[in-house]
Amino acid sequence: MNSKIIAITKSEGLISKDFIAKIENHNSRLIVVKTSTIVKSDSKLVTEIFNIISNWSSGYIIFLSPNAVNVFFKIAYDLNRVNEVVHNINSKFTVVAIGPSTRNALIKNKIIVNNMPKDNSSEGIIDLLSKLKNDNVSKILIPRSIRADEYLKKKLLELGFAVYDFYIYNVKPAEVDHIWIEFFDLLRKGKIDSLIFTSPSNVNFLITTTRNYSSDLFPLIYKIKLILSIGPLTSKELLKYKIPFTESKDHSLEGIYEILYCNN
Repeated sequence: MNSKIIAITKSEGLISKDFIAKIENHNSRLIVVKTSTIVKSDSKLVTEIFNIISNWSSGYIIFLSPNAVNVFFKIAYDLNRVNEVVHNINSKFTVVAIGPSTRNALIKNKIIVNNMPKDNSSEGIIDLLSKLKNDNVSKILIPRSIRADEYLKKKLLELGFAVYDFYIYNVKPAEVDHIWIEFFDLLRKGKIDSLIFTSPSNVNFLITTTRNYSSDLFPLIYKIKLILSIGPLTSKELLKYKIPFTESKDHSLEGIYEILYCNN
């Protein structure tokens, strides 16, 4: 069996060891390209969320990505408020997570996840909240990236919710390192069999960095045999560049794995 080379985009944190092991079990190599880096907002902003969580008697809290979860709890640990925050969320809030990766990040931080939409997208969140809405619970907290669009908030407001969103972090392009250089070399040689995009921002950052590094590289992305999108928002960004792709039905790394090895 010929070894396959698979590239995957990432921001902060590590790609699951289980996912890497499963890829390697198929005589494949996974190259993890750090396309973006997380910049936390001022802790004072997140402190305001913690105070709201303490003061509200009930509400919804929506986490839209593992990055939002990780930044939120990193600041909670830094401020020595994590036990308080976990207790208040679990005892007073209905927690909604978009996708398995976000749910798993919350569980690791001892948060009880009450709901996850069937469609792990903004539309899925809107559909879920329209069914959950009742007169006793009408307020929503959303810790999110400064790059997030206003579509979700607009639709939730139209449903009659009071929405409080807090931009707790920003996402910026990562520096070109030795992994990037290897990625460019393999791209030129046509040796990358699959490229996995894990977020909308990572679509933009990979394309921008590739274009800036050398003008001959970007057209080569279209020649990769299989481009994979982890979910609808990522797919939306790929469509802007007219890049052919296959979207994971499960909207998770497990869903990506199934496309790579279980549908053949």
